[in-house]
Amino acid sequence: MQILENEQVCYCNVISQKNNQIINLPGVFYKNKLFCKDKFFLTKQKREALEYGKQKFLKGKGKIMYLLLEDTTGLTVWVEDPNLKLSQQQAVLDIVNTFNIKEVVARMRSKQGISIKDRRYRLVSYPQCFVGSEAADWMIQNLNLSTEQAIRLGQRLIDEKFIHHVTDEHPFINDFFFYRFYWDEI
Repeated sequence: MQILENEQVCYCNVISQKNNQIINLPGVFYKNKLFCKDKFFLTKQKREALEYGKQKFLKGKGKIMYLLLEDTTGLTVWVEDPNLKLSQQQAVLDIVNTFNIKEVVARMRSKQGISIKDRRYRLVSYPQCFVGSEAADWMIQNLNLSTEQAIRLGQRLIDEKFIHHVTDEHPFINDFFFYRFYWDEI
């Protein structure tokens, strides 16, 4: 089993064929091999993740490679599968799609997260909201994302109905636009 950083692998979409059915899955490309997700562990379960990966590797007698990737939301064990094929539709999967969105939201709303407060713009008050550019900066610093990835993650938060623009007029924009978590609706 190898323990790697996210930057050392390429996230991709893979195709698996089971019972004459084609299944699209998130995958990882590393050293000319394709891997599919085996099991996810929370960050606090690091010891269990290490033991799980070690046992799987030993059980396969080292013939099958296992990767352990740690990101801000947790640890994922990936297993090598020689039967996987790269998807022709999308060869590279953005890391934004691999985040556990509920854990990202919990971190954003924590004390170390973004500033959620009442704000004013052009004599209009907007209760319990945050600024898009501040959220993007937080994602860049705390989730190790590029600006483009932070914007896509912000849009994913909108698409999955965790946040919305305060007047529902804009997508996620890395600028002085106000957004609110649905939990903070008054």
